[in-house]
Amino acid sequence: MSESSQGIGALRVADARWRAIIDAAVDGIIVIDAAGRIEAFNAAAERMFGYDEADVLGKNISTLMPEPDRSQHDGYIDHHLRTGEKRIIGIGRAVTGQRRDGQKFPLHLSVGEFEIDGAPHFTGILHDLSRRAELEEQLREATALARLGEMAAVIAHEVRNPLAAVRGAVQVIGSRLPAKTGDAAIVTEVLARIDGLNDLIQDLLVFARPPAPKPARVDLHSLIGSVIGLLKRDPAFSDLEISVSGNVPHALADPNLLKIALQNLLINAAQAQQGKGSVRVTLRRTDGFNSIDIADSGPGIPPEIRAALFRPFKTTKARGTGLGMATAKRLIDSQDGQIAVECPDSGGTRITVTIPVAPADTE
Repeated sequence: MSESSQGIGALRVADARWRAIIDAAVDGIIVIDAAGRIEAFNAAAERMFGYDEADVLGKNISTLMPEPDRSQHDGYIDHHLRTGEKRIIGIGRAVTGQRRDGQKFPLHLSVGEFEIDGAPHFTGILHDLSRRAELEEQLREATALARLGEMAAVIAHEVRNPLAAVRGAVQVIGSRLPAKTGDAAIVTEVLARIDGLNDLIQDLLVFARPPAPKPARVDLHSLIGSVIGLLKRDPAFSDLEISVSGNVPHALADPNLLKIALQNLLINAAQAQQGKGSVRVTLRRTDGFNSIDIADSGPGIPPEIRAALFRPFKTTKARGTGLGMATAKRLIDSQDGQIAVECPDSGGTRITVTIPVAPADTE
């Protein structure tokens, strides 16, 4: 074998070894030239961004960035090559990447520089921070809920008890006034405001400190029927049509907590249509879960509201507490269930609640 053949063979072995190493890496590794063109894109980077290596080779690295970095990236490289100033090389920092589907996600980027035949090249090592960001958000939420729970307990003790006494006193005064007078109407309004404040405190307590679930076999048809019955007693919803269809086995859930969650969801669906129109409740069974679809014929939910739909105190109602959807989600999550919201192109809103099927019904 000639020396040239041996050299070519050695290069192939070295290239295969180098390729095996970067493809085995957990983090994304990308190599670019001085013009920002991608020269190597390992398997982890493929999984991270959703592109195959063949799709991005020769393309500018800015393809993987959202604006404004996408438009400014070539200027970053040019500035470094002209001045030698290292804004990120050898330092590392948090950046934002953009997947093939347009989704943005947090990354930690470390960049190294090397030369081949006098031409500069750059290697980027990228670590996906999505999971860490999710855990940090969960920790912040748990801390906030713990503080909210402490505050709710104080409010319940220091406000709700005196509020009951005030309501009783106002009722006594109202009973001594002639009916159908201006003063009697004022007393009625005061009582309504006190009841609204009491409801807010109760909602806050349920959201901040939901009771531990007591799972039992629940007949969803019967439970939903009782919630609809309560709704129909409210004159504001007397013109609302609610239909229930589908057959499912018993669910494994706390009937009281599930009832509160479904009541909040159905009230939201009714209020979205000003108490008129129709709400369709459909029951389905899929993969060990019962699904409850609640679809209304209202105007739907704007994307900016939908993004914060389960955030506490987020409301579009004049007198809403902003705790209905957030409480429903907490109560469903606590029972190993899930809740999702969709606004079809055809209009309206569809909320899907999934709850486990009771073990005795899984055979």
